[in-house]
Amino acid sequence: MSIVILGLLAFLGYSVYSKGYFRFQPEGKRYERNSALVQEYLLNQQPLLVDFGIDELELLSGNKQKDKSRTLFKQPTEGILLSIYHEPFIAFKSIYHSNDLRTGVIGIATNKDQFVYIMKKDHVDIFLNQKPYGTIKGNGQLISPDSKTALATYVLKNETFYQIRVNDQPEAEVKVNIESNSLPQRVIDVYGPSSPAVNKLVQIMSFYLVGLGLK
Repeated sequence: MSIVILGLLAFLGYSVYSKGYFRFQPEGKRYERNSALVQEYLLNQQPLLVDFGIDELELLSGNKQKDKSRTLFKQPTEGILLSIYHEPFIAFKSIYHSNDLRTGVIGIATNKDQFVYIMKKDHVDIFLNQKPYGTIKGNGQLISPDSKTALATYVLKNETFYQIRVNDQPEAEVKVNIESNSLPQRVIDVYGPSSPAVNKLVQIMSFYLVGLGLK
């Protein structure tokens, strides 16, 4: 059902915030409200981020930019991740609907693009710049709205990293747990140069997995 809905929305040109999408979803109003909160936060942070190319994705570190407004009693899952060169690289915000962190909304933004991942019980709907992009099924397959063919997949290789595959070829690794370190640690390893289309899929899958790893 999710793929059918996303395909219809893509055809009609609806954005992630159109009432058409949320009307079809269980807890639609809750998802709509929290998606808007995530979107607003990302929009405010985007001007602060450096402009980097998709081929520089593996410069991302697990270190967070310090938030002057944060206190011991206010520790939201939001902020800015730095590059290994201490640059403000991407912004993130997550709002979970369950204690097991399996449902909710994850948002990631670069200087140019916004990625919103709406996490349901058995799938994740992806929106790129408020337009439906595809669905990650429970088995880690990214399916586009207009095709049942998997564009990319991710698998948990061990307790430390996920592997992303495109056209059944390994393309990248993403750490399971994203942690700060006194020496910046890369959280994404890209295996080698690929086409722009493959790089975009790696970026979309990587940002979802990074969002999962941020607690």
